[in-house]
Amino acid sequence: MSAVQRLLTLLAVLAAALATPALAQEAAMSPWSKGDHASLRLIAGATAASGKQRVGVEILMAPGYKTYWRSPGDFGVPPVFDWSGSTNIGGLDVRWPAPERFEDGNGHSLGYVGEVVIPVSVQPADPAKPVMLVLKLDYAVCEKICIPVKGEARLWLEPGVTAVTSPRLERFEARVPAPVKLGPQKTRISVLEAKLDEGAIEPGLRLVLQAPPEGKVEDVFIEGAGMWSFGKPTLSLQPDGTTLALLRIVDRPKGAAGPIPFIITVRGKPAAIETRLDLDIPAAKP
Repeated sequence: MSAVQRLLTLLAVLAAALATPALAQEAAMSPWSKGDHASLRLIAGATAASGKQRVGVEILMAPGYKTYWRSPGDFGVPPVFDWSGSTNIGGLDVRWPAPERFEDGNGHSLGYVGEVVIPVSVQPADPAKPVMLVLKLDYAVCEKICIPVKGEARLWLEPGVTAVTSPRLERFEARVPAPVKLGPQKTRISVLEAKLDEGAIEPGLRLVLQAPPEGKVEDVFIEGAGMWSFGKPTLSLQPDGTTLALLRIVDRPKGAAGPIPFIITVRGKPAAIETRLDLDIPAAKP
């Protein structure tokens, strides 16, 4: 091979290398903050197209231990986030994966067993500058009894980092319920109807849900401002293919009546969904 041919070959290899995107690297993560039966850390994801930084709060628990969702159910306490030590933060949005339901004493609680990554979207105050994310988290882990845990973690986020991958964060981001409006959906679970179940012996809500072909409704969680509390849903498949969900009202704020805002979260296949709506609730009977 002549010197000219060797030079042309070298140039071709260099051009191919420059045209090939760099392989995505594992995203940055903080050291573990260890507590009793659980550890906490922050993990970063690629910067979103919107410019928001994607971050996950990872909690790893000892075998058999669990922690709680934003609405913990009959027992337990939700995590409390303190981001006040952070810098260059314009806004934060904690995005909760759909929880599991588990028996807890004489009732049911909602949360996560073994491991959870809670995704967080961070809007930098100045997108051109780095973000220092500092988290202090108060949370509880439970086996037979609940143990309070405190964790602290910090993570430096460079702006515009896209060539990274974070499989753990991405796996739990896929479990965050998709927001949908009341009414039929083509490819997602639908909330077709939501109203007070006037025919029930005890006050409750009546939901008509529909999953797409090969889909399935697995559980329903309802949240309302204040002291609203609902029992475990009774799910029944109807002849028309819809799923009827009946939920007893266990507790309600004193004097609550009229249009009441609720969040309905449905866990199932192909993915969880979340519907926010107002329901006309009459005053409780004396």
